[in-house]
Amino acid sequence: MSKSTAVSTPRRLAGSAALLATAAGLGTIAVHDLHWIEWALLGCSGVVAVAGVGLARRSLLTQVLSRATAWLVFAPAAMVTAVSAVVSHSHVDLVAAGLAATSGAALLLARPMLHTAEAKATFAPVGYRRWLLAASTAASAAGLTAGMIAFDMMRWSGDRAAGLAIGALGVSLLASAVGVLRMRAWGILLGAATSIATLLAALVVRDAASLVFALAALPGMMLALPVLLAKRARDKDVSAARTRVAFDEAHVSPARYRIAADDGSHTPAAATADEEADERADARTTASRRATLSV
Repeated sequence: MSKSTAVSTPRRLAGSAALLATAAGLGTIAVHDLHWIEWALLGCSGVVAVAGVGLARRSLLTQVLSRATAWLVFAPAAMVTAVSAVVSHSHVDLVAAGLAATSGAALLLARPMLHTAEAKATFAPVGYRRWLLAASTAASAAGLTAGMIAFDMMRWSGDRAAGLAIGALGVSLLASAVGVLRMRAWGILLGAATSIATLLAALVVRDAASLVFALAALPGMMLALPVLLAKRARDKDVSAARTRVAFDEAHVSPARYRIAADDGSHTPAAATADEEADERADARTTASRRATLSV
């Protein structure tokens, strides 16, 4: 069992500052000049700034949601940095590298906040705590991504039905993460149901969206996996206990048969035979005594 971690205030503030720096970088990219502003990216920078403030908070739920937002910046930025380094061999995308560095530093510095005494008191499952935290973070990140996609679809494409469906998917993923972090069983059930629904949608849709739905099913599977593993372990324990009981009964049964055989020697038939033998012996003794007296 991992020990509780005490996080110093400077480290906590440093993690928050790193993610705020990420938000500032995104905002700088969004505002080319006063006549050309990418409002969607500027809105994303605002969300990242809120997450940066959240990393300074002690609430476990706030930490998980903030880390999910940081992962949404770190993962694509790190991928772009790696691809640019491999393809160009010398010219690395400095903007992507800077975003990956600041968001990655925020994730690394704030990681101990998940394992403080307060965090463990808030979220203390019997097992698989780290896995459930990772699954909740993944579900939150997927929910936020689905929300952004739904917003863009309803704003630009005008497909409100598809936008509302994807938005509902995002809300379901976020709700399942919140339910799990609050130690509610419905969080696991909602995550599993969302995973099944997205897998069915991936089978129905035939274009590139099928891959998106298949990937969206992963967080729900991650949330349900510990329950399945725990159930399998319980079934194995019950099966082993039954095997031991059956072996013990088979081992004791010959002794029971021996006891039954010993008890059978005292049946009424056996007692009658013994009494007849005693009577014949007494008769012989009496006859011998009479013969002696007659002489």
